Amino acid sequence: FPVTIPLGSLFAGIGGFDLGFERAGFECRWQVEIDDYATKILEKHWPKVHRQRDIRECNSGNLERVDCIIGGFPCQDISYAGRGAGLAGERSGLFFEAVRLVRELQPRAVVLENVAALLTRGLDRVLGTLAEIGYDAQWHCIPAAAVGVPQTRTRVFIIAHADGLRLEKISFEKGKCFQT
Repeated sequence: FPVTIPLGSLFAGIGGFDLGFERAGFECRWQVEIDDYATKILEKHWPKVHRQRDIRECNSGNLERVDCIIGGFPCQDISYAGRGAGLAGERSGLFFEAVRLVRELQPRAVVLENVAALLTRGLDRVLGTLAEIGYDAQWHCIPAAAVGVPQTRTRVFIIAHADGLRLEKISFEKGKCFQT
């Protein structure tokens, strides 16, 4: 049997992030998505996965503990096309709901994604907030063109790990993430 790593997906959208992680050996155990259309897509492609609609209503009572939580939290208030409210905005501020769940569920790893504008509109606060709850993080900007997508959009990816583990010392084996 192939080894899988249990995964939870916040702000799942239509499951692009989820699909990529599944192809890398993770198993999606739950998804959180509020959009009706996106939820229908998730239901079609992940019919047996537990689903919640509103992140503000999620907790350890309705989401199982997983080794990794992923999510691209809303960018509308961070994007340069928006009004610039940043993490104080109603939508992008849902990042703090994600942090609440991470604190409660205590996954070994967290992977977040957002627009490059996060670099000047809140990355310091994102990294600081993750550190406050015991997660060390590394981040990198990756242009879509670097992975073969014919566009110039750049995304920030943040990989956070618990217990002071360094990324190069984390291994995934037999469904668990642990330090080597």
